[in-house]
Amino acid sequence: MINVLKIVNTHGTRGEVKALHYTDGEEFFRAVTALYTGDGKRAFEIEDWRFHKGAVLLKLKGVDGMNAAEALRGLELYAKEEDLPALPEGRYYYFQLVGLKAVLENGDAVGEVTDVVESAGRELLEITRPGGGKCLIPKCDAFVSKVDISAGTVLITPIEGLIDDEI
Repeated sequence: MINVLKIVNTHGTRGEVKALHYTDGEEFFRAVTALYTGDGKRAFEIEDWRFHKGAVLLKLKGVDGMNAAEALRGLELYAKEEDLPALPEGRYYYFQLVGLKAVLENGDAVGEVTDVVESAGRELLEITRPGGGKCLIPKCDAFVSKVDISAGTVLITPIEGLIDDEI
C-alpha cells in the first residue's frame, strides 16, 4: 500500500477532516474510493472531498461528528497500488522511482534512488552513492534520459560537478 495522506485536523462539526495529501490531486481522488490504515485492517470509504488552501477536506463514511474526526488526527492513510489511476507514459509515481539503480550511459553504477524531493517546482532524484554520500539530480530530460521500471534502472546524464568523481 502507498501512503497518500495524513489527517492533520478536523474541519467543521460534521466529521470532515483536513489532510495533507501526497497525490497529484483531482485525478487521484476521482479514482480512489477507499483509504486504509497502514496495517490494512481499517478501511475508510471516501464520501466526498474538496481542496482547500493546499490541503484536502475529506468526508469519510462513518465519521459523523467532530469527536469522531478528532480521533483520526495524526492518522496516515494509504491506498492500494492497484487502485491508483494510471499515469500517462513518461510519468511515474514517486514510489516507483525509489529503489531504482541510477546508471550512466556507459553502464557505470552511480547509486540508488532513495527519495524524490520537490523543490521550487522541480522534482529532484536523491541518489545515495555506494559510499553513503548523496547527490540530487533534476528529474528532467536533460539529466534523466530514461526510466525503465521493469529493468529497475534510471539512466542519468549528469554534467560535470553534479555528482562527485568517485563513480
